[in-house]
Amino acid sequence: MHCLTATMLLLSASRARALLRCASGSNAAPLRRAALYATAARQGTVLIRNTQRSHAVDVDRLERLTRHLLQTLDCGAFDVGLWLTTDATVRKLNTQFRGVRRSTDILSFPFHDELSPGTAPTEVDASDEDELNLGDMVVSVAYVARKAAKAGSRNEGPGVAHAMEHLTAIDDRIQLLVIHGLCHLLNYDHETEGEFAEMAAVEDRLLRARDRWLTDNT
Repeated sequence: MHCLTATMLLLSASRARALLRCASGSNAAPLRRAALYATAARQGTVLIRNTQRSHAVDVDRLERLTRHLLQTLDCGAFDVGLWLTTDATVRKLNTQFRGVRRSTDILSFPFHDELSPGTAPTEVDASDEDELNLGDMVVSVAYVARKAAKAGSRNEGPGVAHAMEHLTAIDDRIQLLVIHGLCHLLNYDHETEGEFAEMAAVEDRLLRARDRWLTDNT
């Protein structure tokens, strides 16, 4: 699980997004925000694009859950993009942005990487819809499937990494990766023990919110 920050990439968040949108090799942007008119209670767009065909994913359920998680984070007005794609695409992006020539489960591209962790809901100008964007996440579904096939027993511990260890369902693992990715879009990180503890606490809050949502939406 990796977050791509401007420091690592030596690129601005907007530049990273522009390059990401061109990665598919088509003229159409793989992730794009819907143009919405400002309202008093704006509902952000959750745009999920599923371009892989190897594994079934319940995209509608994932979109509804993602919207619930955004509301839990007080980010319901923000747009978010999620691209479910192949190993090859994620490997290409991982090589391009991180210099790592292999695939991974999720890459996160925060739009407001200049902000302190978790401050987007209060620091972003809500009157400017162009600013109401958290960023994009890219998931290799094939990578997730391989990890699901090797799932073991759960070890107690904080955060998504421990909660995901025993999960064998691809949809479940993707849901938890979205939790992890959303935290990265809010600029939480896990490079130091302190950062990990802070991020894991937010992940645990979102894991509980997910559990409640699943109970109510069975």
